[in-house]
Formats: sequence, C-alpha cells, structure tokens
Amino acid sequence: MERRYDGVGGGGGGVHQAQMVAVRDPDADHSFDLMDMLNDDGAGSKQNLTVQDISDMTRLGNKQEFRRNFHSLSIFGLTCVLLCTWVAILSTTQLSMINGGQAGTIWVYVAAWVFTMPVAASMAEMASMAPTAGGQYHWVSEFAPKSMQRPFSYLAGWLGALGWQTGLGYFGFQCASTILTVASLGNPSYVVKPWHETLLTIAIGIFAILFNIFGAKRLPLFEGVLLCCFFLGFFAITIPLWVLAPKAPAREVFGSFANYGDWASVGAACIVSQTSTASAFFGVDSAAHMSEEVRRASTTVPRMMMLTIAVNGFLGLVMIITFVFAVQDVQQQFVDSTETYPFIGVFYTACGNSSAAAIGMTVPVILMTFSTCINSVMAASRQAWAFARDNGTPFPRWFSKIVVVDDTPIPINSMITSITILVIVALVNLGGSEIVNSITGLSGAAFGSTYSLSIGCVLWRRLFGEPLPEAKWSLGRWGVPINIVALLYQVFSFIMSFFPVYRAVTAASMNWSIAVFGGVCIIAFVNYIFHGRRRYVGPVVRIVKDR
Repeated sequence: MERRYDGVGGGGGGVHQAQMVAVRDPDADHSFDLMDMLNDDGAGSKQNLTVQDISDMTRLGNKQEFRRNFHSLSIFGLTCVLLCTWVAILSTTQLSMINGGQAGTIWVYVAAWVFTMPVAASMAEMASMAPTAGGQYHWVSEFAPKSMQRPFSYLAGWLGALGWQTGLGYFGFQCASTILTVASLGNPSYVVKPWHETLLTIAIGIFAILFNIFGAKRLPLFEGVLLCCFFLGFFAITIPLWVLAPKAPAREVFGSFANYGDWASVGAACIVSQTSTASAFFGVDSAAHMSEEVRRASTTVPRMMMLTIAVNGFLGLVMIITFVFAVQDVQQQFVDSTETYPFIGVFYTACGNSSAAAIGMTVPVILMTFSTCINSVMAASRQAWAFARDNGTPFPRWFSKIVVVDDTPIPINSMITSITILVIVALVNLGGSEIVNSITGLSGAAFGSTYSLSIGCVLWRRLFGEPLPEAKWSLGRWGVPINIVALLYQVFSFIMSFFPVYRAVTAASMNWSIAVFGGVCIIAFVNYIFHGRRRYVGPVVRIVKDR
C-alpha cells in the first residue's frame, strides 16, 4: 500500500488533521484514489458529493458507492420517525405503570431523557469524526487499543446487526398487533389469533422492504412527508386527551408511585421500569448508518442526531404527562389488563367509551410504527452492508452487493436478509407473545452494548492522550465527563435490559433476551475463530493517518 500525506498530527486536545494527496492500494477490494470520486460531469456531481464528503471518504479509505440524496430535513425526518419517542413511550407504558405507577412513569422518563443526551452527544461526535455507514463497529475499530481492535470491532458489528435486525422484527410485530387490536375493538366478535399476527407481521415487513427498493429514489422526499405526519399525529392524540379525558389529580400524577411488580422497594421497581423507557431512545445511531448517503455528513449527521433527541425527548415528555393525567385506575387499566397495548383502553375511556374515537386516535400510532419499519430497513441494511464490505459477515460479497434501481444504488441483498430475520421473529410469536416481548430487551441490550463499546474506546483515547480525528461537531473540553456519564448509563441500561417485569418469574413471564443475546455472542465468537480471524481485519487498516 502506498500512501502520501501532507499534514500535521497531535496537539489541540488530541485532534489531528491530514490532507491526502494520493491513495492507492492495488491489492485491496476498496482500491481508489481521489479521482474515483470525481465524475465526468464535475466534482462529485453524479453522487452529490461535496468537497467535505470527498475529504471524509478519503480519510476513511472508502469508495463512494451511494448517492448522497439525503439533506438535513430528510435525515432529521428519518431519525425522528425511527425513534418516534412519543409512540414508543405509549407502547411500553404497561411496564412503567406496573413498576413505578403514574409518577414513576413520568420521572423515570425524565431521567432516561437526561442521561440519553450525553450518549447521543458522544455518538454524534464520533459520527462527525468518522461519518460511515458502519457506525459503531467502525468507531471501535478505529479508536480501540490496537490489540483489541479486531475482536472488539467484530463483536460490535455482530451486536449492531442483532440490534437492528431484531428491532425491525419487533416494530413489524408491534404494528401488526396494534392493527389487529384495533380490528377487535371495532368488531368485538373478532378474536385475534397468534397466526394472524404472524402473517400480518410478515406482510408488513415485505411491504417495508419493497418500499425501500422501488421507492429508493424518493425516500428523502418521503421522509419530509413523514416528518409532517410525525407532528400531526402527536397533536391528533394529545389534543383529544387534553380536551376530553377526565383528569387525575396532579398530586397523583407527579407523586403517586407504585410497585406492582413486587420488587424490594419502589425505587427498585422504578429502576427496572427504565428498561422500557430507555428503549424509546434507542436508534439514534440510525443517522450515522446513513452517513454515506448524506451531503456534508460530518456536520449534518451529528446536528440532526442531537436535534432528534431534543425534539423527541420534549414531545415524549409532553405525551407521557398528558397520557398519565388521563389514567384513572392503574390497577384496572394496566396491572389487571389482558390487552397487549393498554394505552388503547385509556383512549377508549378518555373519549367516553367511544370505539370510533379510540380507533381514530390509534391510527397515528399505526402509521408511525409502520413508518418506523420502513426507516429501520434503511438503517439495518446499511449497517449489515458496511459490515459485509469489511468481510465481517458470512458470504460478504453477496451481502455487500449493490444494485441500481431507478438510478439509485441500494444494498438489496442486505435488505433481503432483513426480511428473513423478521420472518423468524414473526414465527416465534406462535410460541407465545411473551417471547416476542423479550425482543425489546434483546434489542436494547444489543444497542446498549455497541454504544458502550464505541464510547468506551473514544474515552480510552482521551484518557490516555491518544490522538483523535478532527470532528467538525466536537465535544471539546467536555468530552471526558460527557463520555464517562454516557458510558456509565449505557452499562447500567445494558444490565437492566435483562430484568423481567415481575420479581417472581415463570417460564412465560421470564425475560428470555439474555439467552438469545448470549447465543449471538457465542455464534459471533465461533465465527470469529473460524472465519473472522482470517478474513476480518477491520476498517482501521484503511484509515489515512499522519506520517
């Protein structure tokens, strides 16, 4: 490999700058030079590249294979809709109501939002340092101690895939289950069967992937439309609750805690309930996985990540306070409820026992959950594609195949893999919905572990004075304390994601995510020994560094 640089390193709090003159690796799969990114009709015009994007891709040693069709508004729409915290918090209120009650639901949410901010800030800075579709596994590869770069990065790649693929399956199941619950509300004689949920989940997944394939060219425009729906849906639920619902006393809403899960104390119950609350913020890294399709990614992506957390956090807070005021009886509406999503029952009661009104208020939830499926396909497929590009998956050439559809390059084989995982999740539902519910904890554990690994690696560099790449969106002197808080919170969330709802567990109520998580770690370890150790070296080998 021959590399020539003009640059200086070190200084400035561990920031280095390097300007590449030429890069050429004739033996590597990713061989390129600066001219590869300059097309016939101008500097990156065909792929919508800016000088900043060319510089970033050059430093990362990656060839530009996608079009950069996403701008600030479209990537903001993608991340906002994918998190959709005000929907996620409604769908998981049963756990927080059982373990925390009305006040616990609100205050645990506030704590989760506050502690998620340093996590998002740490991730945003890394996305500015290395704006790549690989996300966490790339950051671990680049920032980890040299001796641990390959195994840590390999593990982060597998766990990142686990988080996104199972998350897509859960979103599809959640959308299907909500639709069928609404159907049973409109037709009381209809009884929802597990196989109904399974088939509808598969249908939703297939449609989401087909939409990503044949609508790829218009996805940025579609994200702008979804962003409008995101805000309209929020008001379509909160306004009826403000106007029509009987209001619980404020002293109960903000001061009434509960411990129906029979934990040692109310405090312990609230700690357990943060599992569901924290899950409402997972997926902020989605913007990072779209980095190679975003113009000026090293500035646009981190800014939109932080704006997403701020907007989603605020709307989620307004929604949860509004919703808790509409709850009249926690015992009846949540603890003793047999409904999959008790929030629909709260809508029903709030609107004077009107099925039509409850269905109407649930429609925005269904729309946004389905939109989350569409956006999850994008993030999941890009993460898997990038990992395959670095020989991290079995059959890497197949997984990393790019197909041009309607003049837009897309990782079609990685998308096909996503529907396979979704089908498996849907079939698991035939064995009991409790197993599917464990996927929430599984996805959270997978996301949390990759967040912890990447933040821990960048913190290690800061603490030991190792140089870091230039970040156009930087934490500056606050980097160390923000990284420490973020890492501690992620480790805590990772541990709590394996806890069950009730202290006394049965086979049905057990949180089985720890078994699946452990199984994936074992598979990743075995695959690394027999495959990854020979084929996978990590993206760090392509990084352009100082002389």
